[in-house]
Amino acid sequence: MDGISQTAILAAQVRAAHALLDEDPIFKDPYAMVLSDASESDIRDLFALIPAPCARVARVLPNQRARFADEEVEAAVRRGVRQYVILGAGLDSFAWRRTDLMADIELFEVDHPATQAWKKQRIDAAGLTMPTNIQFIDTDFSGSESLSLRMAEAGFDSERPSIWSWMGVVVYLRADAVESTLRDVAALAAPGSRLLASYTVTPDLMDADSREFDDLAREASAESGEDHVTAFAPNKIETMALISGWQSAHSVNPASFFSWFHQRGDRLTPASYEWLLVADK
Repeated sequence: MDGISQTAILAAQVRAAHALLDEDPIFKDPYAMVLSDASESDIRDLFALIPAPCARVARVLPNQRARFADEEVEAAVRRGVRQYVILGAGLDSFAWRRTDLMADIELFEVDHPATQAWKKQRIDAAGLTMPTNIQFIDTDFSGSESLSLRMAEAGFDSERPSIWSWMGVVVYLRADAVESTLRDVAALAAPGSRLLASYTVTPDLMDADSREFDDLAREASAESGEDHVTAFAPNKIETMALISGWQSAHSVNPASFFSWFHQRGDRLTPASYEWLLVADK
């Protein structure tokens, strides 16, 4: 697993954990375990080591942003958008989870080459069929590689509207790298395009469990060599998006997802560790 993002593997495992450990999950990823090369016992053992408040956030966080992204892509397809780009795709399973939407779009998955290579190995090992309308694009968001060049080489049409998802990545990048990517995507996005991005907020905007999770996640990420670098107040990243070329930008407070958790018996609630940026052209 040399070079693969350990956080990409962990994110897939915790996506699986919600459906495995919680009743009535808000989101199900049936391919998360096989893509992360994990078993049910692996995931149960992992969560047995995590303090309960942090475990709650860990199970909710990647699933609330995945559901949000899926619903946004559904709406975009209804509007006629036919290009979907996942930045920092990791072990995302959209291509197999959402065959209904894949029938109408071109999917571009962008990530580090080592992570892409490992994912392809897991796809083969799982016996999954590779869709003909998916393109894997190797890039490094923290480096100087040209996203525009890579996208053009893969057949992305910057004259047509697109929807972009950038989940679980911003926290690992310096502010200048975040702004650079926002600017690069804005330059590629035709009018009618939308960018969705998750970002870690400042501690004053987090609930108590999320603050505890923040401490644990920072420590674990540092140990794997993937340090947490940035946290934003909503107005700061919204302003950054606007000066980067987006016509409008607003943030979604995860408290607005409360209806997904209504009348649960397990006391799960939305996690405020990160918010969602929505930017439009």
